[in-house]
Amino acid sequence: MFQKSQMTPNEILSAMGNLTVPDALALRARLHPDKTLFTFLDEEGREAGRLSYLDAWRKARGVALRLERTTGAGDRIMLFFPQGLDFIVAFLGCLMSGRIAVPVNLPTRRRVDRCCRIAADSGALAALARGDMVESLAECSAGTPAAGLSWIAADAIPAFDGTPADEAVRSVADPRSVAFFQYTSGSTSAPKGVMVTQHNLTTNLRMMRDSWELDHGTDMVFWQPHHHDMGLILGQLLPIVLGNHTVLMAPNTFVRRPSLWLEAISRYRATLAGGPNFAYALAAERYSPEKMAGIDLSRWTVALNGADVVRPATLARFAALYEKHGFRGEAFLPCYGLAEATLFVSGGPVRRRTCTTTVDVRRMERERRIVEPATPEGGRTLAGCGEPSWEVEVAIVDPATGRRCVPGEVGEIWVAGETVAAGYWRNAEATEQTFRARLEERPGASFLRTGDLGFLGPDDRQLYIGGRLKDVIICDGRNLHPEDIEYSIMEACQGTRPQSCAVFSHDDGGERLTIVAAIEVDREIKRRLTDDGKGFQTAIRTFVASEHGIALNRILFVPPTGMRKTTSGKIQRGLMRQLYLSGELEALSS
Repeated sequence: MFQKSQMTPNEILSAMGNLTVPDALALRARLHPDKTLFTFLDEEGREAGRLSYLDAWRKARGVALRLERTTGAGDRIMLFFPQGLDFIVAFLGCLMSGRIAVPVNLPTRRRVDRCCRIAADSGALAALARGDMVESLAECSAGTPAAGLSWIAADAIPAFDGTPADEAVRSVADPRSVAFFQYTSGSTSAPKGVMVTQHNLTTNLRMMRDSWELDHGTDMVFWQPHHHDMGLILGQLLPIVLGNHTVLMAPNTFVRRPSLWLEAISRYRATLAGGPNFAYALAAERYSPEKMAGIDLSRWTVALNGADVVRPATLARFAALYEKHGFRGEAFLPCYGLAEATLFVSGGPVRRRTCTTTVDVRRMERERRIVEPATPEGGRTLAGCGEPSWEVEVAIVDPATGRRCVPGEVGEIWVAGETVAAGYWRNAEATEQTFRARLEERPGASFLRTGDLGFLGPDDRQLYIGGRLKDVIICDGRNLHPEDIEYSIMEACQGTRPQSCAVFSHDDGGERLTIVAAIEVDREIKRRLTDDGKGFQTAIRTFVASEHGIALNRILFVPPTGMRKTTSGKIQRGLMRQLYLSGELEALSS
């Protein structure tokens, strides 16, 4: 049926680095049609579906042909799917047909408004969804900006009855065309769609492959949401380029039972898996020797840690618990990226202990300089997020002047390179501000302003992250990062879930800090609030004061539904602040 390729595996991998994703899938389908590309696990960790390379190509080609008959090139197509294999088929069909995919999370009552705003902003004409959900989704959109969508049952579209070797099949994936919109996290009234091109994807996938030394033998396990950049690009597109086997599961499956993630890594002998820092914290918190009996993590050689602040203490705790199951600390690979740069910016080298540096945080906050602490008590250890890929230029810049920082200074992280996205859809002002920054010494070059603060290690070339520029709290002349204070609160409130605390400030005749802590299902904390609520708050204030030298002005405890997060699980500090100031934040105790 197919001719045997005369190319070596390395030659094939090298060729993939310059192909668009649709063309890479077509080549893989010719080279090893029957090899399993994806396996999806249900909420109990059982296999619920498999997709070979040829099956994926045929089904995606079927979707592409349907879109070519009913829509025009460049039309926006919204994707509404639960976690599973139907989503990636629909997404690939959009890429093959030259239509712009607009992935969104399935709407709940809270997310309906956001989906409608995305539909209006993108100007989408049609939507792909699973057949059994089309009717309910159409009813849900009635009377909203999404009411005009033409709904298409993707799983009812017949697969293309042909092969990538057929002469009639031609790629229509223009490398410079927009592949999809990645709507940035948040719930503002004006969502921003990052325009990711086919070439952006090709470049970023190649960067990850080369930086992490990956090949067709790098089997993976991922649970991140498929509509989010990490779950989509890393978890579902990178496998196509590599030619490997990847196991997928839903985020809720991981959160409910982190052990299923680790069991899958062991069962499928995966070498790459990962997630945000809170994933390792949750897996350590839920560790059970009984559940881990027989689990072998010795083949797990690349344990990615990104999309969250990397905590050396979390890595140490996880490694200490799981080393008896074969896990090795040098597998940890902290990395850094963002949707506006497609995904990946820095990470690696592989198979090396995580680089760390200890700094005087007080002086760093006050002076934006990296200074060694005078005493051990005055220092904080930061984890490096890897070396920037050779395909990007990373500059540390004074955000006020546009001047490149000298070594030892903390500044905003700016990125330039072919992985930087084309800008925000129909938002020229925000595109100019974010994607067209000018470095004082290089006025002709455009840089992406990430909004993240950090510095480059003078000795190890590692990129160290110091917080978000827009979330920085200025208190007594010092720059404080909310995530650091939140981490201290989590230490003081033993038993709370990761990502359940938000710190923000507001101007009330001076700089005032308000802490909002989501109390979820932890019985011990509920008991402490009932028995001695004031004493519990005092303990938090004392701990934060000793760690950061600041006084908290108010502490609120809110129910789980009151803690607002993005679809990828990040705290929405700006929204929490707005709700607080408008009096709309539900409080259990204060």
